[in-house]
Amino acid sequence: MLKLSDRSKCLKQSGIRSASVRCAAIDGINLGQGVCDIPIVDPIKEGAYSAIREDKSLYSPYNGIESLRNALSKKIKSFNGISVNPETEIMVTHGATGGFVTAILALLNPGDEVILFEPFYGYHQHLLQLYGMSIKTVPIDLKTFDVNIDAVRKVITKKTRCMVICTPNNPTGKVFTKEELSTLGDLARENNLAIITDEIYEYITYPGHHHVSIASLEDHFERTITLSGFSKTYNMTGWRLGYAHGPASVIEKMSLLQDLIYVCPPTPLQHAGLSALALDDSYYKNLAHQYLVKRDEVVEALRALGFELTSPQGAYYLMADIQKLGLKNDVYAAEFLLNHAKVATVPGHSFYEKKDAGQNILRICYALEESKVKKALHQMKEALSQAYSCN
Repeated sequence: MLKLSDRSKCLKQSGIRSASVRCAAIDGINLGQGVCDIPIVDPIKEGAYSAIREDKSLYSPYNGIESLRNALSKKIKSFNGISVNPETEIMVTHGATGGFVTAILALLNPGDEVILFEPFYGYHQHLLQLYGMSIKTVPIDLKTFDVNIDAVRKVITKKTRCMVICTPNNPTGKVFTKEELSTLGDLARENNLAIITDEIYEYITYPGHHHVSIASLEDHFERTITLSGFSKTYNMTGWRLGYAHGPASVIEKMSLLQDLIYVCPPTPLQHAGLSALALDDSYYKNLAHQYLVKRDEVVEALRALGFELTSPQGAYYLMADIQKLGLKNDVYAAEFLLNHAKVATVPGHSFYEKKDAGQNILRICYALEESKVKKALHQMKEALSQAYSCN
């Protein structure tokens, strides 16, 4: 057998991906992975068809086509409140994940410490570890969604180089407040830290909560790389189309790294991205409303089944406590629901650094069409009712 690299030896399928694969094998309903099956609206499809018909199929510039960068500059100004130069401070990326990869390679060295807010998005952790960075974690309180700023101060050492923020947050549904972001930005300035902020769910927030980009506050743009993309807002997770913006010196290096790793994002789909950005405000209002309806239905149904949880403030995930259900731990609970309800969820420990953490938690995603979400909740109710009657 060929000898594997030390870097690849530790790689294994993520809990999220594993749940999806097993769910598909039994034709179940996937409330595990953040994949939305709501159809893409026709204007975006037409944009892709048109680009393909017109043979817009060559490599694009490594930082993305000029027209899309110009359109993104206008969106970032109007929605995020940040003025960016489309020539030097924006790049189109191979998904938001591609933006994250190039950001950490541009900013960090092996051995550097990076702060993650826990529970965290597993791909952030795994990519940092793959490239040799060390993780320091700060907890998000799952009952209040508060972050203890003193806890952030305590984990900063001479080796700390960066903090990663995800807002609206995957997996908790927390939306970081303006006050929290301002304070975190001040801490980053005081300790000369970079900030990478993943804002892929920026359009999905619920009443009483508002998305704020940390790069729009005070002088925090100068140390912040902001990541977003088209996947979640426009239901095109498989198109792999994202973007990043930040200081020109960093975006330049990220673009060169993208050229080496990915060459460029898919060219015809970049042209379709222009059609997405041309949609009017009613699209975004309807998007948030659809998820609000599903959020409320899911929260009510899960609480009626005995789960304990805090209602999400944004995104389309929630962390549900299983302790009152009599299911001994997260792995057992996920197995039970997959085998008896044909519903995939993700064990909570997948979102924690220490694998003995999160054992009373399942992450549940409600991104699918409402009818499928309702069917999944019904199947969960039936499976749990049968389990209770047998006990």
